[in-house]
Amino acid sequence: MMIALLFSLIVLGIIFEIVSLKRNPDKVKYDCAISASVTEPGVPFKVQSIITNTSRLPVAYLGVREVFPSHAKLPEDMEFNERIDGLHVLNTCQMRGRQRKKLSLEVSIDKRGVHSFRGTGLIFGDFLGFREFPHSVYNREEIVVYPEKRTDHGLADALGKFCGDVATRRFFIRDPILTVGVREYTGREPMKEIHWLHSAHSGDLMVREFDYNRQLSACVIMSVEGIGFGGLTMLDEICVLARSVCETLTDAGVLVSFFTNAKLKNIISEDSWRCEVSSSCKEDFLEGLGRVVGYETASLSRTIDRAYRESDPDTAFVIILPKGDCHGEDTADRLKRRTSQEVLILKSA
Repeated sequence: MMIALLFSLIVLGIIFEIVSLKRNPDKVKYDCAISASVTEPGVPFKVQSIITNTSRLPVAYLGVREVFPSHAKLPEDMEFNERIDGLHVLNTCQMRGRQRKKLSLEVSIDKRGVHSFRGTGLIFGDFLGFREFPHSVYNREEIVVYPEKRTDHGLADALGKFCGDVATRRFFIRDPILTVGVREYTGREPMKEIHWLHSAHSGDLMVREFDYNRQLSACVIMSVEGIGFGGLTMLDEICVLARSVCETLTDAGVLVSFFTNAKLKNIISEDSWRCEVSSSCKEDFLEGLGRVVGYETASLSRTIDRAYRESDPDTAFVIILPKGDCHGEDTADRLKRRTSQEVLILKSA
């Protein structure tokens, strides 16, 4: 009786082994999903691996190979191999027929930039555990990490003084665009402000009434000329400075247009990139800064020319340069000479 039972088990084992060797690997599907497409540095998010066995046959052994970004912080108890292209992780499981499994873990990344998660392959084991059969898969998901948010009181004071200078200059150099009406001449107004047409109609001298409470506007231009791929620390610092400048200005109620001559990773752009920034809508701007890489798509001079053309006549300019960029300073100085508006030059640390 025992011999017959043992023989039956051997036969079943051989049958299951043969079936496992003939398994179609395409019957097992792999997908990866990230809970967020953008994130602040260090904020946790979830990475979920979804494995689906579309066959009715079970899988006795299944290995899932995944590659996480080099700067990812994985759970402490998770084993991985650190390589040039990232952190290689192998998860193993068993699956019943028609079963779907979700493997979820929490990850965080401190480093600004575009980070990719890849599924690279599945490993099938035979029923008896003697052999392994690799099967390549391709799945890629990315997440964009914003630049670090910093509070710089010195920068806030400098920008506050700059905005004050812009407002004062606007008060003394009266722009006819700001005319909102007319009033009687008191004798203290300059002759150039007399509205002669209204004066002729009324029989008394009338002067233009101006609105000095018009919202301030600023154009922030960030240059990456001369940084290259080797200056990753400087690139991160200049993006942090750009974020601080734009957020400080928008929090003060300034209308901000942002320009950069930097290439944005995985974004097709033949020229400088522009984005409108407001206190209620910063997502596109922050994602753009997260995608910035260290080479330019246009010269600073060309970017400044475009920003000047597309800005209002009373717009002030803030130009952000990498540390030690003397050529960029000369280019910014030329903008100062060609416009009557305020121009502030800032350099990264």
